Amino acid sequence: MKKLKIVIAVIIMCLYFKGTAQFNQNQDKQIVIGTVDSLYSNILQEQREIWIHTPDDFDSTKLYPVIYVLDASQHFYVITGMLKQLTPWQIPKSIIVGITNSDRTRDFTPTNVPFQRGHESETSGGASHFIKFIADELKPFINHKYPTENNNTIIGHSTGGLFVLYSYLNHENVFDNYLAIDPSLWWDKENLVKASQELLLKGNRKEKSLYVAVANSIGESMDTVKVRKDKTEPTEGIRANLKFHDLLVKNSKELNYTWEYFKSEDHGSVVVPALYNGLRSVFSWFPFPEMWRFNTPKEYSSKQLTDPFYSHYDKLSIRMKREIKPDWQLLNDIGFFMLEGHKLPEKALAYLEMNADFYPNDSRSFLALGNYYLSLKDKLEAIKYYKKAIEIDANQEAQAKLKDLGGQ
Repeated sequence: MKKLKIVIAVIIMCLYFKGTAQFNQNQDKQIVIGTVDSLYSNILQEQREIWIHTPDDFDSTKLYPVIYVLDASQHFYVITGMLKQLTPWQIPKSIIVGITNSDRTRDFTPTNVPFQRGHESETSGGASHFIKFIADELKPFINHKYPTENNNTIIGHSTGGLFVLYSYLNHENVFDNYLAIDPSLWWDKENLVKASQELLLKGNRKEKSLYVAVANSIGESMDTVKVRKDKTEPTEGIRANLKFHDLLVKNSKELNYTWEYFKSEDHGSVVVPALYNGLRSVFSWFPFPEMWRFNTPKEYSSKQLTDPFYSHYDKLSIRMKREIKPDWQLLNDIGFFMLEGHKLPEKALAYLEMNADFYPNDSRSFLALGNYYLSLKDKLEAIKYYKKAIEIDANQEAQAKLKDLGGQ
């Protein structure tokens, strides 16, 4: 029993540390979380700086979702740290693109208001140009330089959150996931809120994920019921957000959204918990808790252990718009864990045969099956699978095993 516990611990530790490697270090022993790049925008008529983070075990032969983060100087560090904790089991390994600011008010606001809340804002109203810059210039730039999935997320806070909701309502096909943190929906006398009902009736947002976080900007003086009746400027932000919430509820059958109120957080402090909850929310379809059934396999039949893999990865493939498979090494390790750790050969075979289903053109799948039957002293079956492995790509290890068995 002690040996079995050690095997379980080793597998879990290997899987965990595979997904939580340290940030990259350069020759000067500096911890590096990203690189700075830039591109010239013909739409905005200016050079735009972007910050890029790729997974530490970045593999150019694999594809990665992209998370676009507004206000990079504030949020880039937080989001890279969170991904370090959440990948690979809670959200997929992703490329992060932090967009730095040039004229924040211009880019994030959908309408022109020359003077707002005591501040000059003559350049405001450029959101339509900024979304065009992202869709027509930035995304193609990133997709050309990196191996990207056709799965994109946009994150914004405050006025950035306003831009996220503007994009969701007016350009729902630019991103797949929209994460708006305490959005400034009060802008221009709630102009976007007033247009929301009509906009929500257009397009198809059922396959889009929306997360809206709202902070407590009213303190303890009143609650969310009383604040709806208030008419003063200090409450206009939360009143606008509550009105938008009502519209989401009204149209909930056609939407996929989460709206969360943080009673204990203000406009600034809400960012960190909202980022965490928001990422978990928009990627709620990604975690695979049934995978861990292999730790207690006696509680499940072979079918109950393997069927969840097929259904889960079918769902992932639909979401990611391409075929997604479980990691070959993971299934192989679990298969032999069933055999050597739990002494359950039938369940071990179920995992190894599933690996061959997912990877029928990988000679290792049949080499593993040959090794499985060899461990059971079934020489004829072992020879059959070694020959299959050799047929695929002349697998040298299979050839050596076959020679030892006198099967050549």
